[in-house]
Amino acid sequence: MKATDLLLDSDPFDFSDNAKKLFLESIKENALHHYQKHEFTRKLWDKLGFHPNELEVENDLQKIPGTMVHLFKEHEFCSVPREELALVLTSSGTGGQKSQQFLDKKSLENVKRLAYSIHRSLGMASATEYNYLCFTYDPKVANDLGTAFTDELLTNFTGKKEVYYAIQWNGSDFEMNEKGVVEALKRFEKSGTPTRILGFPALLFEMIEKHDLNMNLGPDSWLQTGGGWKGKADKEIPKKEFRQIIHARLGIPEENQRDLFGMVEHGIPYVDCKKGNLHIPNYARVFVRSPHDISIRPRGERGLLHFQCSYNFSYPAPSLLTTDYGRLGTCDCGIGGDTLILEGRAGVKKHKGCALKALDLIR
Repeated sequence: MKATDLLLDSDPFDFSDNAKKLFLESIKENALHHYQKHEFTRKLWDKLGFHPNELEVENDLQKIPGTMVHLFKEHEFCSVPREELALVLTSSGTGGQKSQQFLDKKSLENVKRLAYSIHRSLGMASATEYNYLCFTYDPKVANDLGTAFTDELLTNFTGKKEVYYAIQWNGSDFEMNEKGVVEALKRFEKSGTPTRILGFPALLFEMIEKHDLNMNLGPDSWLQTGGGWKGKADKEIPKKEFRQIIHARLGIPEENQRDLFGMVEHGIPYVDCKKGNLHIPNYARVFVRSPHDISIRPRGERGLLHFQCSYNFSYPAPSLLTTDYGRLGTCDCGIGGDTLILEGRAGVKKHKGCALKALDLIR
């Protein structure tokens, strides 16, 4: 794992030739591991005529076959013995098809490490102490849910005082503690400590509207959304307008409001810059493919998103073909590299994941 350690020690937004070479070496290291350790991956790649030793230059990355994301919802794929696993994460709530990501100790350390590095590089990590309101499941109970894991991880990127989880276990099921959320926000406003709000944007917006929230959490407070609007898509508000509403109703500056896109099967966080664009770090590659023949689409054109990453040696998903539409863009914020523009889910069948389950909890 030498190449992967070197990659994760590097700046996530360094796109120099040497940095790109580090990713190539890391993904080759990872692909060889899964080729040797995971029978399905080896047989699939053999059938498609691909071997990891073919990865010699950047353009060769396009050759790695993308394993369809739905296979991970229907089968358990793991490249290490079960006794070596440190954590198993799922992508779903109480209903729907579940994806499971398997993490051994080293892979778990890697995903925490890269997430911190990405947030630090975007100016989102700090030694300052914050109160946290997390619109997700209490990780003390839902410790295997991807969204709960992510929000708990994000609270570790700053100093922290109080952490309040909005979706709580009542003894038989999860429920949204609306009264507790309102009380927590009022408590945080009076505390003199800045606040960070994490989680589903639809839940926060509905709480603001339902309880007519008007407060000032202060200029040093932050909002980081994730999970999209899912089952509330008909009520989705454009990002700029949403940020203006949050600033007006909660006092959080627009430049301190960021969005995050991630998949439990992939594990790389794609995070907004100050201008509101999701940046692709050098810890990953994203290709856009035609839904008709899987060919690479030209820059700016819409297609199926194909993600690659190299940090996980226990879960054979170095190359993942998704059912999400998107395209690649650019940003003039100074970070460099490509940006990820999301354009919805392909197909007509809806899978009830943890975001959709959570949105059912507000009444």
